[in-house]
Amino acid sequence: MTAAFKFAAALGLSLAVSPALAQTATNFDCTNYEFNTILPAIEGKDGVFFRTFADLRMQHPLDERTVQMMGQLAKVLKENGTTLVYVTIPSKSQVMPQYLPAHAADYGFQPEVADAIYTDFITRLNQAGVEATDMMTALRTNKGGERALFGADFHWTSQGARLGAQAIAETLKADPDYADLPKQTFVTTAIAPEVAFSGMRRTLQGYCENSLPPTETMAYRTEATASTDDAAAGLDIFATPSDVLPAVLVGTSYSDSPINNFAGFLAEYSQLEIVNYAITGGNQFGSMTSYMTSDEFKAQRPRFLIWENPIYNNLAQYGAAPMEELIAAAGNSCTTNMPVTKIDANTVEASLEGIKLGADDAIFADFGAEGPRVATFNIEAADGLIRHSKIERSTRLRATGNFYLGLSAFTMPDIKKVTVHFDRPVTEATTLSFCANTKGDAS
Repeated sequence: MTAAFKFAAALGLSLAVSPALAQTATNFDCTNYEFNTILPAIEGKDGVFFRTFADLRMQHPLDERTVQMMGQLAKVLKENGTTLVYVTIPSKSQVMPQYLPAHAADYGFQPEVADAIYTDFITRLNQAGVEATDMMTALRTNKGGERALFGADFHWTSQGARLGAQAIAETLKADPDYADLPKQTFVTTAIAPEVAFSGMRRTLQGYCENSLPPTETMAYRTEATASTDDAAAGLDIFATPSDVLPAVLVGTSYSDSPINNFAGFLAEYSQLEIVNYAITGGNQFGSMTSYMTSDEFKAQRPRFLIWENPIYNNLAQYGAAPMEELIAAAGNSCTTNMPVTKIDANTVEASLEGIKLGADDAIFADFGAEGPRVATFNIEAADGLIRHSKIERSTRLRATGNFYLGLSAFTMPDIKKVTVHFDRPVTEATTLSFCANTKGDAS
């Protein structure tokens, strides 16, 4: 644990704010909003609001095991032709500390420590072999007339999305794998100011008499265009060679919202085709898991995989299983097909006898088609001990039908079989495979 994290952990003791604290002054005739149970927030300067649980948080966990697993994921992806670029979106207080009220200190918030935490976060990822762009510095360089983030919402405006895209594009261009990718020229055109939907603003407005600042930003459209030479040569500017997929974007609502044109700006500044698989409401793993377990990923891997995630989305929140699944999906190690036996309409099993299982191995359950959202694994040892594990995709995620179970938690000796129960009837296309050494060469 670094000094910055130790300091932040100590400050965490002061985050439980006493109800006796006076509510922050308001310019919008707001009452009872700071300690409401739906979305507690404080009002800063010039109509900028900060969520107390996310924006004023001093602790953003990134334990060493997670850093190591992120490094392993990047390594396995790289071994199979893909460079992982991890984009950590800083909190609103880290991007716009100049708008914080003095009252933020009552929550234990200290801007200098918050800065150190973000810097430490991306530094450790870079040291582990993950290309991690410094988004905090990029968003703070805003010199335009529009803020990088909305006043009454935590998302970025189109101006913030533009700044972020420029920084990521520089990361891509600095990578040696960028040079031989097919380039395109993209032109971005301003359309008109639009108001983005904001659940945060809608919630806060219920506590305020006067109208809060609208979540308005300039809308843009980005389109591919050909140079004169390309047009003369009859080049199809929308065509990408079938054997090269330049870049895929996965992430949260920051990447999925069309109003900020993030993917468009990223295409413009990188000169690469960007295929966007981001999912609003998918949290830290939704989009990444949906894409990496998809048949599209298996069929054609991108040269760059850009994974956007806010800093407050803890990658260790659900234990090691989600990261282990990504690592298993990233490689090409699921090559041992196991003969399956159909137990009932929804269940198949396969023998594991004769297979030496290790902590870096996995079981791949391929339903054979999209549709199922739940796969329940039963791992049975020779002495009859059975351990259960469930992988479940929420309704916001794609039901790809592909499930990877890492075996680090299954330490029983003499494991003899695996049984997998899906939430819909299996077919002859349903298969089970053993994945050896999912963490790649020299793991």
